[in-house]
Amino acid sequence: MTDISRKDRLRFRLSQLSRQAGAHLPELGLGGLLTVGGTVLLLQEKLIERVTEWLPVWLLVILIVSLPVVAGWATHLVRSRRKPPPQPIFQRLPFPDRIDGLVGRDAEVQQVKERAKESGIVVVQGAMGMGTSSVAILATWDLTADARKQRYADLRGPDRDHAETPLSVAQRVLRTLDRPPGAIQEPEDATAQVIDALTGTDRVLLLDNVSTWSQIAWLPPRVPGAHIVVAGTFTDELPQHLEPIQLGPLAPAAGQALLARHIGDERVDRDPKALALLVDACLGSPLELVRIGRWLARNPGVALQSLVDDLRNLSVVKTLDFVLNLSVRQLRPTAKQLFVLLAGLPIVEVDHRAAAALLGVPSAADAIGELADLGLVENVRMTRVRVTGAFPSGTPGPPPSPKDAAAWRRLVEHFADEADSFARLLPGKEARAWFAIEDRALLQVLAHGTPAPKTARALARIADGLETWFRLEQRHEDRLRAAAALAEAARALRDEQVQATAELRQCAILLTWGDPAAARQHFNRAAKLRVKVESWPAELHLEHAAILLAAGDEFTAVESALVRYGQALSGGDLAGHSLRLINVAALLLRKGQTLDGDGRDSEAQHLYTDARNVLFESLRLAAEAGDDGAAAHARELLALAQHYLGRGFDAADNLEEAERLYAKTADEIGRARCLVQRAGVLLDKPGHPPEEVVALLEEAEPRLPPAGVSTALAHLHLARLRAGSAAEHRAAGLAALSPWDGIAEPRQVRELRERLSEL
Repeated sequence: MTDISRKDRLRFRLSQLSRQAGAHLPELGLGGLLTVGGTVLLLQEKLIERVTEWLPVWLLVILIVSLPVVAGWATHLVRSRRKPPPQPIFQRLPFPDRIDGLVGRDAEVQQVKERAKESGIVVVQGAMGMGTSSVAILATWDLTADARKQRYADLRGPDRDHAETPLSVAQRVLRTLDRPPGAIQEPEDATAQVIDALTGTDRVLLLDNVSTWSQIAWLPPRVPGAHIVVAGTFTDELPQHLEPIQLGPLAPAAGQALLARHIGDERVDRDPKALALLVDACLGSPLELVRIGRWLARNPGVALQSLVDDLRNLSVVKTLDFVLNLSVRQLRPTAKQLFVLLAGLPIVEVDHRAAAALLGVPSAADAIGELADLGLVENVRMTRVRVTGAFPSGTPGPPPSPKDAAAWRRLVEHFADEADSFARLLPGKEARAWFAIEDRALLQVLAHGTPAPKTARALARIADGLETWFRLEQRHEDRLRAAAALAEAARALRDEQVQATAELRQCAILLTWGDPAAARQHFNRAAKLRVKVESWPAELHLEHAAILLAAGDEFTAVESALVRYGQALSGGDLAGHSLRLINVAALLLRKGQTLDGDGRDSEAQHLYTDARNVLFESLRLAAEAGDDGAAAHARELLALAQHYLGRGFDAADNLEEAERLYAKTADEIGRARCLVQRAGVLLDKPGHPPEEVVALLEEAEPRLPPAGVSTALAHLHLARLRAGSAAEHRAAGLAALSPWDGIAEPRQVRELRERLSEL
């Protein structure tokens, strides 16, 4: 007999029957479904007739009145007793479990608690293996046991040789505080958001595994009504006003107590002198004491004194290597293979499923458990595993042997499958949490110097997933980094199709950033890979048109590129045709602006009207395709056309809708452009309130790219409205137009440059 209950058996049978019935539904066809449905309705009607004939009238009246009330009450009762649905497996990183029985660190834990109540930031500093994280975690639990007030960020990155950048750390902290990480351009931009998120909340923010103070130098020195605890090695100098809580080696008595906990009192009593010598050999490091204690626990026949004799004449480094080698020798083949593969990876941690992919097995749980028991790996961030820091990493990247290359290929394909799956689930919480944990590791996989053969398509799928994720978070620098890494990998693997895709992606990103010269370079590289214009994919024609439009007023060439783009699109590509019409409208608006500048107002008005009509059609196609991004861009341009046509109310309405759609798609740059446009509309109104215009521009400025027309225009308006900082905004505005230095520039760029120079 099994332990499955009758209820579960019945549920399983019903579920199986339901699935089988669903599988046969297509065989019925429409006529069969109508027949079955009609039969059910007839039977239902006959049943009602029989029941009403049997029941007296007065009872029927009572039932008619009372049944809805009873049904509603019963539904409410069932729902109130129903268990809440399980949370998605990936959420914001939970706070680590409380660590009870920490040996020899009571004084340090008490210090952390006292400092947290007295000062702003508490720094816990210690060498690797000294238990820095454990002390900080236990102290934080003592400060607040309420999970709603605990916030935790593990700042370890996937790169063995380089710590996370301050910007990456700031983004990770903002995500921990439920703030959008893509809203900042510099680490310092996060300071105000941290203050706003923590002030008066009684929360404790723990930043764990900090490598250098420069990573978190942007943190506010104090947040009223909250505590910030940081723990790590801190290889650089700390500010003079901060006095860290230093964690040194364990005292001899504490070290002996920790080791005795693993090997048992009986062995300790047998040779207490050898126990003390072992603690000295491990230099009081809790990590090494735990490692050697676990090894001794697995080898009860080994006398403590014999191990002391083996270690007596070894140097510190050789002592640690000796203990590690003892552990490795005892591993079973699968665990040993996994350990070697993990130690040689260019990324320092993977989840359990990725570890299984490395081995080529369904599950690596047993091997990971064996390694963890010996202290060779540690489980971090829920179900993730990394080789402990004391073990020296192997050669960077997968070793050249065929077996190891095959393992690396399996890992790349695993990441590609995962990135595919979770990208389709975005912007869901589960997918957001997965990418938040894995994005740096995926970047590291893309940037690996020697990609394994036959992995170009898998790497492209990883890059596609990252592009979707980084666009959602508005992390354009990371978008560019991922596309550049894919281009390098594809070039090394000689996959021209993937390389062309990566070059085009860089081109599009740089155009968004307002750098047409750099975008042109990547476009040319993509074009060289497709020598004949007839063989260009639709995206190449679109980027060509965008570059021509951004780099000058060659309207005929732009029109030709858009015609080719339309010809390359399939008839059913509604989103593609919507984009084509948006670019046609942009071309018409640019032509109209040129004619306006030449005093040909009547012709310009006709072009603005044509642009408006084209944008209406683009909006229809975008709605049918369900493309909110295209709809937002169309609304933005439609507002501009309405403004030029003197329809101020319609322009404001379309701008408001464009802002809403940009916010919905998390496009902060698009929303910032709308804010600048709104400011321009207000400036055209007589008697406008300057404070309102300045507020719009100051909200837009940090969200705009470093270069581009909108950025320059925002600084031009601010320079005119803020006389005290006019010179600063003039310089920033001219810098935003620097990508056009030395190349052909559109008329609007030239006019902006002249206006800024006149200030």
